[in-house]
Amino acid sequence: MLGWAGKIISVDLTSGNIEFLDTKDYSDTYIGGLGIGQKLYWDMASGKADALDPENPLILMTGPLAGTKAPSAPRLLACGKSPCVYPETFVSANMGGHIAVVLKKSGYDGIIIKGRAENPVYLSIENENVEIRDARHLWGLGNFKTRELLHGETSNKHSILSIGPAGEGLIRFAILFSDEGSTASMGFGAIMGSKKLKAITVHGTGKVVAADDEKIKAIRTRLKAMMGKGYFHLFNNPIILPGSEVVKRVHCSGCPQGCWRSLHRSPVGTEDIRKCQIGNFYMMWDKKLHGKFTEASFDAPMLANDFGVCALDMVFLLMWVDQCVQQGIINQKETGLDFSQMGSRDFLEEVLKKICIRDGFGEILSQGVLRASKIFGEKSASITANMLTESGRAIAYGPKVFTMSAVIYATEPRPFITELHEICEPLTKWALWYLSKGEKSYVSTEVLKNIAKAFWGSEHAVDFSTYEGKALAAFKVQNRQYLKESLNLCDFAWPVYDVADSADHVGDPTLEAQIFSAVTGKVFGEEEYDLTGNRLFTLNRLILVREGRKGRKSDVLPDFMFIEREEMIADVFGMYNPELFLPGKGAEVTSRKGKAVDKKAFEKMMDEYYALRGWNLETGLPEKETLKKLGLD
Repeated sequence: MLGWAGKIISVDLTSGNIEFLDTKDYSDTYIGGLGIGQKLYWDMASGKADALDPENPLILMTGPLAGTKAPSAPRLLACGKSPCVYPETFVSANMGGHIAVVLKKSGYDGIIIKGRAENPVYLSIENENVEIRDARHLWGLGNFKTRELLHGETSNKHSILSIGPAGEGLIRFAILFSDEGSTASMGFGAIMGSKKLKAITVHGTGKVVAADDEKIKAIRTRLKAMMGKGYFHLFNNPIILPGSEVVKRVHCSGCPQGCWRSLHRSPVGTEDIRKCQIGNFYMMWDKKLHGKFTEASFDAPMLANDFGVCALDMVFLLMWVDQCVQQGIINQKETGLDFSQMGSRDFLEEVLKKICIRDGFGEILSQGVLRASKIFGEKSASITANMLTESGRAIAYGPKVFTMSAVIYATEPRPFITELHEICEPLTKWALWYLSKGEKSYVSTEVLKNIAKAFWGSEHAVDFSTYEGKALAAFKVQNRQYLKESLNLCDFAWPVYDVADSADHVGDPTLEAQIFSAVTGKVFGEEEYDLTGNRLFTLNRLILVREGRKGRKSDVLPDFMFIEREEMIADVFGMYNPELFLPGKGAEVTSRKGKAVDKKAFEKMMDEYYALRGWNLETGLPEKETLKKLGLD
């Protein structure tokens, strides 16, 4: 069991019973993280109970690389039936920081939480001592105060995962909150709240043993060289609120290169750790109200984290509210909110309080934007229908621009941002090369084609004048990312598509398999790697079908995807490339601005995709022979 601690904690909060599972029963077939989480969920959940039912387990899993010297592998994966998506179904989320590494050093690879405590509790893990403790004194507190008190009761060396008032109030988009400002979304905070579990504290003094430390060190050194001088890191320059400053970079455990995560200081001296652009989610309303960016923009993500709500969900919730006010669908009298102050700190705090205690209009908002919009009728629902998927998720790096994303959005209720980043990152670097005439990037059209051949199966994947090669690209992206979510590797470092230190600038798609072998001692060849990725994704398909998904009938895109019109682009690709230029045939360049997904081409692409997966073309369900081949029969 090299790379593993060897045990998974299983806690029943109803009975107070604590047991331990053997990690080896799952690790050989399902790798770690998401893979093991899916198998545990398949075995333990019926798929019929509501997300917040005590019967549904909340599963937290590390990966085989956490706690070793493997670079950028510290993620903790949360999975279970989510109250956030529509309808409720199995999804996962993950978070950085230190907690996964500390959990491994405590002697455990994961935690399964079942049942519901009679009174609020927290779970204390310190090496071999695992116990359930009273948390009634913490109930009702925000995440920051909860962490402060728990560090006082334990020590500053303890890693803490907690929920805020949103989780306690069973708000559908409540988050898990942990070290270094790390969060996990998708309503897992509400699941913890439904179990009356306020927090988990972890401290460990053990060591995770790897098979070949020298090989790990060599890969780590190679990774640094590949991302050396001349490498353009899309996610390495913090997005700073005007007037604020970056005090220092903040790294998760085992990260050699860092990312956007950093400690920011506002003009009045307030400090907060923040990561990506969502840390500035309130800016549009702040500037609209005040004519400039104020402290409200800086405080907004801190308020969201303290209350324990997902900032991304808040963006779309506020966008919907704004549209409803403008169209006269809702007003101050029936909501109790002064919309003339939307953009102020007080307004946001009032909204968050109403949501968390489910007060009046806050009860409606607590359901999340998609469910809330349906309550106010057809006109209100049409607003969200034009900006969200049918499951209620935001669309970034979407199918109208990146045609291979159509398969991903169609087959997954909540696509991983990691899947979408794998598509957008090399294409954004190409756009920078094209727009700067080669000055700002080395990812030329020729380099991009070679990257596509290495990672996505063919150079046709980056010819956006055709749908050819897009099904194969989506197939490969999903397989690799489900493996990455099982190895619990950081999205900002893996995979390495392009490199600075070689003539062809093409990255190495085998690096993940190499690091897995160096840690575990198991040879993970290309064929087995592909097969395992396919197994993990297909198991996810089986879980979704068991929970009510109808195969091909459910593999759809929102109607507006097939309508030609310009969409608001708020992602990295559109930020650098507002005209949405992409490579076409040969040396030609095309623009996807205002374009739509072609319906016939989409259906043909889905046929190709089902054939690659070994799924029935009519039903979109795995064939028996496929299940047998994947070891899932």
